[in-house]
Amino acid sequence: MTQSKGTFVTTRKEIADRVVAKWPECGMAIERDAEVEVLLKLRFTGDVPIDCIRRRYLKLLQERRPGRKVD
Repeated sequence: MTQSKGTFVTTRKEIADRVVAKWPECGMAIERDAEVEVLLKLRFTGDVPIDCIRRRYLKLLQERRPGRKVD
């Protein structure tokens, strides 16, 4: 089965959007600000490995709360 990159990205994003939409029902939340949205878009395209996204997100958290240790 062959998919164009655009179709794969759309599918990945649609799946993620459905999962995130159900999280509040389970008592979970996700940040939906512009900086986090950029990271999510990078992940949807598959251009950036998940480990890199995680590091960028942790750096973002540290910048928001200086002095706080984030693992």
